[in-house]
Amino acid sequence: MFTATLRCGTVLSYEAPHFRPDSGDLVPCRHHGYCAVHLTSGSASGGANCSPRRRPRTQSELLEWLRGRSETTVHVLRRHGFTLRMLATAERDGLVELDLPAGRVAVRPAPQAARTTTDDEHCSHRC
Repeated sequence: MFTATLRCGTVLSYEAPHFRPDSGDLVPCRHHGYCAVHLTSGSASGGANCSPRRRPRTQSELLEWLRGRSETTVHVLRRHGFTLRMLATAERDGLVELDLPAGRVAVRPAPQAARTTTDDEHCSHRC
């Protein structure tokens, strides 16, 4: 994104560098009719001024996010930064059931810990 800051403080955004005015140019202003361009920013080379990519979310973050939920959608997980690759890995590891055509992600119950014996099982005879 390419921007031009006017002397009055208004910031104008441009998608292409050839639309962006130069410093000192007089341009239409939403508040004053016309104002001079004070400062311009954005890539002068014409390349996209991209923000840095955020780090991929981990499987432990996925498990934390899913805690307390039985089902969600792929769309919601994607909005929270979880990749399709992460969801496929979680399905392969048996953590979720993934239905991509329906966009549904169901949480599989965690494997139960080793069964504890009840008093009846512990004492097979009447104590």
